[in-house]
Amino acid sequence: MNSNIFKKLSSDVLLLIEETKIPITLKKRQVLFYEGTIPSGIYVLKKGKIKKYSTGLSNKEHIFSLVKENEIFGHHNLLCDEVYSYSVACLTDCLFYLIPKEVFLSIIETNHEIRYLFLKDMSREFGMFINNSMVMAQHSVRERTALSIIKLENFFDENGSFSLSRRDHSNIVGTSIESLARVLYDFKKEKIIEIKEKTIKVIDMKKLIAATNFV
Repeated sequence: MNSNIFKKLSSDVLLLIEETKIPITLKKRQVLFYEGTIPSGIYVLKKGKIKKYSTGLSNKEHIFSLVKENEIFGHHNLLCDEVYSYSVACLTDCLFYLIPKEVFLSIIETNHEIRYLFLKDMSREFGMFINNSMVMAQHSVRERTALSIIKLENFFDENGSFSLSRRDHSNIVGTSIESLARVLYDFKKEKIIEIKEKTIKVIDMKKLIAATNFV
């Protein structure tokens, strides 16, 4: 959810947030919170990029969402009065603002429009979760890797290239590092991408889109 939602708040509420927000600075790879812990508020990511992930019985990560600057997160479990169902870790150095639980709940209790926007966002993310589950179940590793590259290129927005650890990339695709490496090597041979160390650059977006088998 975009933090532009705060533009709909009154000056009194904005002042309350400004006075009570707690800045949190973390380095790349540090964890903001773990799944199973109790929410203490909602977060605004002011600087950096993060991953949302869950772990199964084997402790293997599944990265289901990436978040960048000016996004709000952490409200789903708070509104449902549940522990966190996922963990959050930093892909880069990050600056967060924590809006304490009591402040956030007081805002949505007195502002029906804001409450509606947060509930609408919860529904949207549930739909995205269903779509991601369908992709995992119905598409091959090659197709999922192609789709992941398109999404990552758009997410990082660095002139057609991005840098991400192979472990994180494989956890997005839902495969092993070895299987991911084989597909990336094939894409390189097919002149769809270039690879320099951990940096991937898209050189033929048309072929990459075709490789997703979505169209």
